[in-house]
Amino acid sequence: MPPARALPIAARRWLTAVAALVVTALAAGGSFALGALVPEGELSEGSLAPEPEVQVADSGRVVPATMPVPLRIRTCSVAEASLNEALGDFSGVVVDPYTGDVLFSRASEALVPPASVMKIVTGAAALAVLGPEMRFSTSVLATDDPARVVLVGGGDSTLSRLATGTPSVYSGAATLQNLAEKTIATAQAGLPEGERVTITEVVVDAALWPTEDAFDASWSRDAASNGFISRVTALQVDGDRDNPQVELSKRGSDPVRRAGDEFVKALRAAGNAGRYVKVTVGDAPVEGPVLASVESPPVSDLVRYMMKESDNTLAEMLARHVSLAQGAGGTAASLATVIPSVIAGLGLPPEGIVVQDGSGLSPLNQVSPAFIALLLSEVARGDGPLASLRQSLPIAGVDGSLDDRFIGTNTIVHDRVQAKTGSITGVRSLAGFVTGADEEPLAFAFFAQGTVGDETRFAIESLVTAVYRCGSNLADF
Repeated sequence: MPPARALPIAARRWLTAVAALVVTALAAGGSFALGALVPEGELSEGSLAPEPEVQVADSGRVVPATMPVPLRIRTCSVAEASLNEALGDFSGVVVDPYTGDVLFSRASEALVPPASVMKIVTGAAALAVLGPEMRFSTSVLATDDPARVVLVGGGDSTLSRLATGTPSVYSGAATLQNLAEKTIATAQAGLPEGERVTITEVVVDAALWPTEDAFDASWSRDAASNGFISRVTALQVDGDRDNPQVELSKRGSDPVRRAGDEFVKALRAAGNAGRYVKVTVGDAPVEGPVLASVESPPVSDLVRYMMKESDNTLAEMLARHVSLAQGAGGTAASLATVIPSVIAGLGLPPEGIVVQDGSGLSPLNQVSPAFIALLLSEVARGDGPLASLRQSLPIAGVDGSLDDRFIGTNTIVHDRVQAKTGSITGVRSLAGFVTGADEEPLAFAFFAQGTVGDETRFAIESLVTAVYRCGSNLADF
């Protein structure tokens, strides 16, 4: 009797798979139609059926309509970095801005003073209400006396007294020189040949919003002298800086008067024949014809500068414009209701914020880390007016208030972090976005309170770097 011929390797594998399938089905009360699997004739490599059909009898078992999604177990912790004593009383949160998943949370619902992280809220409100293309006009109106004109402030704190083409801290700012030249040209066109424009009085009108609440009582008393903010008036030049080319230049005590005096100088340079020009404060005539006007850069540019350089005056000016646009009169007090209302319209809960000002200088402002993370998530997902807000954030190691931050071992996140800094007495904060080492985007909001200083700032940056290393594998333990 001839020896048995061994089956080809492929055939042996097929039989093994079928045997396992039969055992499994029989154990479950099922049966097979084997005839459909094995062709007539000798079993060989080339005779295997490509798609074996398995028929499992109904055993009465409950089978889920859909298979459950596997649960991801995250394993990377930043607990050690978050427990750094330099962080003082720490609160913070990290979320996936697209799914809403909370990856890390420490007292994230607690209300804390945000410092300049508040500017994220103000910027979002300005873009949502005013729109990125809106501009603010400064005008000169004629009166029934050709020797008297009215300079009307339109709430543009970037208006510059420097010569056109000479840069101030505000790129693309309108200038008093241009406004004065237009004023003289228009006035001259209405005069007989040979007669010169002679303006002897300039009335300055800053009544777009009240001037009585131009400096919040909760702000540091030396904020102006230290160059942090000007008085919030609807008419001023260069943010009322003594030096228009220095961001933290000392601010004055009467920005409206300074603007009037500088306009008189610009009129003289443009050809005004009046030897002595009086500056008075008053209201513009209701129907006074416009002799000339100039416009600010668009809101998108103003928000960008405010965010990059943490410009407090711009923040307050934008907040007042939001109030005006919402019919609340532009008062400082109105911000407490107007700003939360606007942000609530974006889908955020109003209980996560208390507003005292638009800049974050006041310690009376309150936000929760969770609230800021939700707002950042809206920014990340938005394709409307809020879309430009993310690009307005300072970039670590590149520009704005983060250009010299994240040093030493934290340089690894240069170009990877876009965030708003914050610093007032007793508070250090940082909130924005970090692209993880795994290229996944995350939103974060970190706040440290108590005895804080440079070591606190470094500790926050180190925590952000730890989040970067974990990426989407960040775990909340």
